[in-house]
Amino acid sequence: MTPPGNVRLVQVTRMLGLEPPAATEAEARSAIAARPAEFAGALFLEAADSDDVTSVESALEYLEARLAFFGAMLTSETADALRAAFRERLKAWS
Repeated sequence: MTPPGNVRLVQVTRMLGLEPPAATEAEARSAIAARPAEFAGALFLEAADSDDVTSVESALEYLEARLAFFGAMLTSETADALRAAFRERLKAWS
């Protein structure tokens, strides 16, 4: 079971609908790396729901803040894949 104090694990579990929940950062890292488009989609939906995101630029700032939040759960390759998938979704806003 995910410890209640690890908000990042709770969020990854929710965003990817993991069953059973990710119990470690390594499990979360593997799940994100295996499904970067889905995780980027969840980040995009969060950005779209945020009152602070009002432009493509602010959406990209939101993405970078979220990538920093998840930090060690993301390899540089995964972060690049997330950025690419997020930018693909942003094309609909342009």
